[in-house]
Amino acid sequence: MVKHKMKKRNTLMNVFSFFISLSVFLFSASSVQAKSLTYIKEYSYQASELDSKVTSRTVALAQVKKILLEELGTYLVSESAVKDFELTKDQVSSLTAGIVMTVILDERWDGKTYTLRVKMTADTEELIKSINSVRNNQSQAKDLSEIREKTDEALRKIEILKKEMERAGADRTTEEKYVKAVSELNSIDWYKKGYALRYTAKNNQEAMKAFDKVIEIDPGNAKAYAARAAIYNEWGQYSKGLKESEKAVSIDRQLAWAFHTHGWAHIGMNHTVQAIADFNKAIELDPQFAWSYSHRSWAYFLRKDYQQALADADKAVQLDPELYQAYFRKGKALAALNNIREAIKNFTKAIELNPEFSWSYLQRAYSFLKTAETSRAMDDFRKAAAMGNDEAKAYLTKKGIQW
Repeated sequence: MVKHKMKKRNTLMNVFSFFISLSVFLFSASSVQAKSLTYIKEYSYQASELDSKVTSRTVALAQVKKILLEELGTYLVSESAVKDFELTKDQVSSLTAGIVMTVILDERWDGKTYTLRVKMTADTEELIKSINSVRNNQSQAKDLSEIREKTDEALRKIEILKKEMERAGADRTTEEKYVKAVSELNSIDWYKKGYALRYTAKNNQEAMKAFDKVIEIDPGNAKAYAARAAIYNEWGQYSKGLKESEKAVSIDRQLAWAFHTHGWAHIGMNHTVQAIADFNKAIELDPQFAWSYSHRSWAYFLRKDYQQALADADKAVQLDPELYQAYFRKGKALAALNNIREAIKNFTKAIELNPEFSWSYLQRAYSFLKTAETSRAMDDFRKAAAMGNDEAKAYLTKKGIQW
């Protein structure tokens, strides 16, 4: 909130006057391609008469993160692997916004200037893999592009409003617009944080807190409700996932992700007919959303419509060749259709893409049993059990086999 108790200054400083010190360190890793990239920037934001400590921090943080991502984008487009993706610097910056985490090393406020010292670290090899994965997921890439555009637009609004104040002074209308722009910027930053925590750090607990903060700032943010729904669904709390999805749909009936999470919750509650209807709507709104085809494949599989389950899994693989669950769904459908060798190939691809998904090992184990490859089957049962898969544990226990 803007604090009116701050003393007005006679002369407003330029909105983005700042000083920056940059240190970039490239540490060689185990291979020539793999490097650890660390960017450290110090950024100072000169507050105006409308700024409080909170608003100054929000703008300063958004600006320094934007600069860091641009620096990272400039470096990455020079890498041969990223060159092969044929992405621009701006596209790389957009994609990395949802992948790379930043750490605040130091922050100071003297009532006039807010200074931040921020660090961004990334392993180039892992980062390039993540960029490739995101760019193959067209819906995710679109979402990150929109986040970047909204950040830039909010910063432009703030700059314009401050220039207006320099000319004519602050009035209530200008002040309200300014508060709204800074609030939007803060909301976007929390959303980006939640996004990175969920998809990069794989920390749903902290991601949920970030999305909670988004909704606290902006109760009309449909994507934040859909994000919370997705996390509840992953936790198996499907009734909560359904409720959050319904809220997202009520806010934005054009948001494919909201219908997707609604369908996902319905699957968890064994409402397969409703789930298919939701995924149909999600696909109608976003025909490039691979996850909706993958989940609809699951719904059709549960209804024993294995041919349609296979067709949807194939479409998901076509749209996103890095989507491990699509290969898993394809393997399940193929196994149900008694095409065991092809099923094994798809479970193996799912394992290659995500070695920590125990269900791929379990289903491949069952498939190996059908091909009389008992030793390989037992190896997969043990791997799944070691990952905590209860079905694999039960199978091995019944056979009197340790894992």
